[in-house]
Amino acid sequence: MGSGWRKEILHKMQKDFLYFLNMLRYIIKKTTSVLLDGQTPDTANLLDGGINNMSILQEGTRKLLSADFHAESTLPALAFSLGAKEKIRTQLDEDDGLFVNYGSVDSVYPYVCQDMYDRAQEPKEYITVALENENLRAVFLPEFGGKLWELIDKRTGQNLLFSNEAVRPCNLAVRNAWTSGGIEWNCGFRGHHPFTCSLVNTAKTKLDDGTPVLRFYYFERIRCAVIQMDLFLPDGSEFLFVRTRLTNPNDDMIPMYWWSNIAVRCKNGDRVIVPANQTYTTNALETAVIKIDVPVHNGRDLSYPQNTVIAHDFFWKMEPKKRPYIAQLDKNGYGLCQTSTPRLRGRKLFVWGDSCGGRKWASFLTGDGMDGAYDEIQAGLASSQYECLPMPPKTVWEWIECYGAMQADPAKIHDGWARAQQEAEQILDCRMPAVELEQWLEKTRRMAITPAELILPMNDGWGALELARREKMGWKRMNPQLDFGQIGQPQACWMRLLTEGTIGEQDPDEVPRSYMRQREWMEMLERSVAQKDWDNWFAWYLLGTAYLAEEKNEQGCAALKRSTELQDTVWAAYGLAIAYERLRDREKACVSMQKAYDMRRNDIALAREACRCLTKNGAPERAVELLAHADESIRQDARCRLICAEALFQLGRAAEADKILCGEDGKHYLVVPDIREGEVSITELWIDIHKSLGERDPQPPEELEFRKDVRHAEWG
Repeated sequence: MGSGWRKEILHKMQKDFLYFLNMLRYIIKKTTSVLLDGQTPDTANLLDGGINNMSILQEGTRKLLSADFHAESTLPALAFSLGAKEKIRTQLDEDDGLFVNYGSVDSVYPYVCQDMYDRAQEPKEYITVALENENLRAVFLPEFGGKLWELIDKRTGQNLLFSNEAVRPCNLAVRNAWTSGGIEWNCGFRGHHPFTCSLVNTAKTKLDDGTPVLRFYYFERIRCAVIQMDLFLPDGSEFLFVRTRLTNPNDDMIPMYWWSNIAVRCKNGDRVIVPANQTYTTNALETAVIKIDVPVHNGRDLSYPQNTVIAHDFFWKMEPKKRPYIAQLDKNGYGLCQTSTPRLRGRKLFVWGDSCGGRKWASFLTGDGMDGAYDEIQAGLASSQYECLPMPPKTVWEWIECYGAMQADPAKIHDGWARAQQEAEQILDCRMPAVELEQWLEKTRRMAITPAELILPMNDGWGALELARREKMGWKRMNPQLDFGQIGQPQACWMRLLTEGTIGEQDPDEVPRSYMRQREWMEMLERSVAQKDWDNWFAWYLLGTAYLAEEKNEQGCAALKRSTELQDTVWAAYGLAIAYERLRDREKACVSMQKAYDMRRNDIALAREACRCLTKNGAPERAVELLAHADESIRQDARCRLICAEALFQLGRAAEADKILCGEDGKHYLVVPDIREGEVSITELWIDIHKSLGERDPQPPEELEFRKDVRHAEWG
């Protein structure tokens, strides 16, 4: 009999013994609590439900240090790019089969940004839902996209994840707000998804044996897809199960994207084990996708995260005949392991690196004085994050992934690459055989299409609106097992468009909160302005901004001009400024943006945009003048101050610009809460200022160093 069989038998004996002990402990605890209440214990119920009752679902709250998110932006997301235009080249072989650049999205419209947060750290209660059995406790945050915030191995007391004890949003996601830590479920398109800092529908149900199931779901408006996740922790299981169901209910193929983003504490001596001998990454200038051998490249073993100096992504080229998994294990061979059914094929390692900028970003995302050192192991549909996969119409994709602790022989894990892989695979095959995962996927298929009890609705109404549109068209109801709630105020105008052919009226002073880019709704809106809404400023405004979101800049400009002719509004003036910028009419862009700001001078989002537009388009003196006469809240806004420093530098007033960045004493550095990942404007501005002041080789202070790398030729 081989060693694998011996391990399996021993492991089963251990599980059976632990099960017996926990069962006995449960009965004693339950009986004692009942007797103390002066009641007669219901022995039949106790024994019949003993197994199921050991796996529980608990609703609660958790107090965390938190920034204040304030309100969402008042403006449509048109002024910034998600990076789709900067297409990455490929230096791969034809048989690598990557869909590089497919499905990229340049604008997050119709969503609005969430970048009005600050850097405060005040205690705040957040809703939690926990799944627990005798081995694991998993704590989720529904208000952050259903993020798995904490996964405790109860046998060791260790948290298998990096859990950020502070909610400190930064600009790393498509809506400009993201928090580090835990496991995030990214779906739809590249980048952290639109609901990463928002509540998603939260429900509960059960498996056939009574095991509680936690369900997260929502309707995603850019892909017009439905995302559903069912999570459960069976009795005796050493793994948390995550069953994902993606639905394309449309008549057209859509690009689809999924990555489970797993943050783990980064410790010296950690090793990442994955069934791969090559990885996709980028060249030194991050302009092309290349392929390199692993684990050793240029004399460095890249399976040890601490050996990577600069912030970098590694997308492992998985061996096709191997089951997909990824594990990060410490020097003692202990850590987190993730595996899945074959559809979730991709695996990734992200490291911040050991450069000053990488360390800066890791700490910037965490609370003051907290240890923010972490890296990410990830699992995705595609081989890399440079691509989406084509998802056919009327299609459902399903898979199961699971998470649990792994204890391996450290001598084998930290030996040669092949031996480390063999050790991890043998343990995984013993504790969670691939066939068992497939069985779980099959036997939970009926549960996944069964309604659940909605315990926390997101109340966004967009899923309900899509159901109404499909019903009007006589189409089959999408995902009948999911409760999408009721149509709310933001959807009322679109419902009127659907039923009456007109978008209806909007108070010009009221902030528009309702945008749409879905093709079917755009066609309805185009018909409305040709018929019933030809004299409706609001209809033309919505049409114009939607055109801009689709890069139809001349059409957008024309529609917004028509809106302005019908009603002079701050919203159309802002949209026109963006249109003129794109059409390279810099003076008209400045005039229109200045006009928009003058119509609504207390709006911080608009002030930021006005300062940006004026400074970028050759009118820095107007940006400085604007801020000099602005309200105090705007003058003190960190983003506005950074732009003002740039404007002052352009005007030759370097010393004044330096005081904004470094304070009057040169030691009180400007902190910009919404600085974007990869944005080095504050660092480069400081360098330019100090060069102009006569310094030969100025080195930015650590507080202002946001460059993630030093352009090492690390990958060839």
